[in-house]
Amino acid sequence: MQHNTLQPGLLALLTLTLGGCAALQPKPDALMLGVSPKTTHTTAYTLITSGGFCVTLSEQGSLLTQECDKGPNQQFDWDAGALQLAQRCLIAKGDDELTLADCQDDSHQWQWQADRLFNRQLSLCLDVAGRRHHPGTPLRLAECYGGANQSFEWKQEGGLLDSLALPKLAW
Repeated sequence: MQHNTLQPGLLALLTLTLGGCAALQPKPDALMLGVSPKTTHTTAYTLITSGGFCVTLSEQGSLLTQECDKGPNQQFDWDAGALQLAQRCLIAKGDDELTLADCQDDSHQWQWQADRLFNRQLSLCLDVAGRRHHPGTPLRLAECYGGANQSFEWKQEGGLLDSLALPKLAW
């Protein structure tokens, strides 16, 4: 006696064929609609002056040079020309001042030129004021001339897996 039973794989294929791909539609909150997904990564970057100090957000909200301590007030991120610190963007204010503000389309003001950070909005460079290399020196915008006080290093603080934006491997 022969049974007319369908194999499970054939049944699934028939369901998809007859029902379309309705069973595979993404949930509405998974649709990106042209927006890149917000990634969460733990990689921290520091902005280091040629004098070996980290660019730091002070308690008063200004940028200063300080000894590097890997604190959250020294952890930067880069997003296509937007220099981000404390989830805000560093932007030009006035003639030579800097401020942190909510990130907007016009926050993408920065461009790396060799080891300098050039502000495209004002055509000025990020500068350690007064050519001083000691803790507590404020940062500002100044004419670009290529001096040591306009030289910065973008240093990643995470490990290799973080740099690849891969999840940590665990056994």
